[in-house]
Amino acid sequence: MAQQAKKRTRKRSSCLGCLGCCGRLLLLLLACLAVLAGGGLLWYYVNPPFAAMPVATVLIAGLDEPPKFNSSGPRRSDTIILCAVHMDGSGTTLLSVPRDARVRLPNRRRYDKINAAYAIGKIDLLRRTLAAPDVLAADLPYHLVIDSETVREVVDALGGITVDVSVAMHYDDHWGNLHIHLEPGEQRLTGEQAVGYLRWRKNNDGRIHSDDFSRNQRQRALLMAISQQARTPDGLLRLPRVYHAFRKHSYTNFTTKQLLALALHFHNVRSAAVPGVASNRRDISYVYCDWAAGRKIWQEALK
Repeated sequence: MAQQAKKRTRKRSSCLGCLGCCGRLLLLLLACLAVLAGGGLLWYYVNPPFAAMPVATVLIAGLDEPPKFNSSGPRRSDTIILCAVHMDGSGTTLLSVPRDARVRLPNRRRYDKINAAYAIGKIDLLRRTLAAPDVLAADLPYHLVIDSETVREVVDALGGITVDVSVAMHYDDHWGNLHIHLEPGEQRLTGEQAVGYLRWRKNNDGRIHSDDFSRNQRQRALLMAISQQARTPDGLLRLPRVYHAFRKHSYTNFTTKQLLALALHFHNVRSAAVPGVASNRRDISYVYCDWAAGRKIWQEALK
């Protein structure tokens, strides 16, 4: 009996010893993680992703579909959004510019639609156009160029996004292989449906249609939906796939660190658009923008 008691005591002591070792290892691991996290935060603040810039200003250009018979032909920017992200986490502003806005492109004599800037001189000419004093006088050192494939792949990598569809969208283009069928209301969209949500212009019967300003609103809504989904527990687990899809299907001058910083601070979003009036001039549809009002919105976004 005494020998059995000694064996039980010895076994219990051995178990307690193992637990003690495990506890010490766990504490050591937590301490290491704390040191690494602290070091990472220190490195982040010593070497901020956007240097001394309190606000990261970004030009987002979404390209139209490539020409059917020439996939390498010039493409216009269907989506033009200026993004101001405050690095102190106080908020973000998205400012849309109508793609049909009438402007004089730099070093050109005649007026044109602003979406022609990308087709003529890529992101550099679009950036210089928006920087003109009589347009938005916006300094936009960072850019992000995306297209339908970017949206499709990123949304699918996230497992879908939730948006509130404002009207019934039913449109079929068999030649372009575009089929959009969405009912009104809040719903979960796949990547293909998200592309349709963005590209929709009118219904098959022509009775319901979309203008530049409602398209701009959908574009901003989709950006916010992607950001919200990325912040969910499921979205966080999917971020490696999202990052891979994003890098593969976009063109940007962001570093990985800068992208992570933007994702971290992209919240409290304010959505706006440069005001304007649509009108025809020599059978061409333009939007005549109130650029002074647009400049005021952008300056407020930087404060």
